Amino acid sequence: MEPARKRGALAGAGEPNPTGPDDLVTEMSIDVEFEGRSPEITDFHCIKQLLQQLFLKAPVNLSDMTSVLIHQPNIGSVIKQVADNDDDDDEDDDDYYGVDANQVFGITSIINITEKTSECVENLQKLLLDLSNLHSDSNTTRFVNKLLSDDDNQVGLVINERYVNIPPPISVPLFQALRKELSKLKIKKQSYNFDYIIMICKIYKVKKDKKANKSYEDSEIIWSNGEEEFFDEAADYKFEFCVQNDKGSGLAGSWVESDPEMIPFRRVLIFSMEKFCSITNQLESLLGSNGAKSYQHEG
Repeated sequence: MEPARKRGALAGAGEPNPTGPDDLVTEMSIDVEFEGRSPEITDFHCIKQLLQQLFLKAPVNLSDMTSVLIHQPNIGSVIKQVADNDDDDDEDDDDYYGVDANQVFGITSIINITEKTSECVENLQKLLLDLSNLHSDSNTTRFVNKLLSDDDNQVGLVINERYVNIPPPISVPLFQALRKELSKLKIKKQSYNFDYIIMICKIYKVKKDKKANKSYEDSEIIWSNGEEEFFDEAADYKFEFCVQNDKGSGLAGSWVESDPEMIPFRRVLIFSMEKFCSITNQLESLLGSNGAKSYQHEG
């Protein structure tokens, strides 16, 4: 598959936290180049860890799901650091920065959840039906039940997971690659000719007041993956639920007692394949000032 690279993807990922004279940790930016590669068997444990970030305690066989993502034909990308073989003097850089050359920093892929060909697909169908019945309005619940019970509708679950210090522009070439891969595959395999797409997004709601209403209706929302907000705006149906009791990890960074509390949620988005293609086509311009144009595909 085509690598997607960007120089300095970690540099400037966020503003440094204010520090005082008693702080013992020194922050630094590291110049890193990433590329998108096809998933491999050796990536199994890293991919499973990324899925664990998203699903937490949900009853989904993540080992089976990881295996399905790895063994799909020519689809999906994992994010890895580009190996620099130009300078032998830098051969110890990985140890110095604590970065494993084979470390997977993210994955963008898709899995068919219509065809019950694996345990994880059965798990995902039941999970989405249960969550919709519990947390969505009546119209959304009816649509989800109909969508997942009708085998004529091919439904894809997009997996778009990465570590929080990697900024949104890296998603541009990854989604572009996924769209191209789907376009090629759907000609040969009906199972990749999707009618609808589902995304499960990680969001956080800012609780400014400890006595605030638990509904969080007016709370500020922070997206773990910023580009997913554009998919949210295009969604035909959506619902969300709190995962605070699942003990998910919060956003990276230093936390002090005066910081507002960040409540972790998951937001499920459902939209047509046409809207998915439209958003991925526009993603570079939508991210615009965030530097998406500094990414490129290399053949």
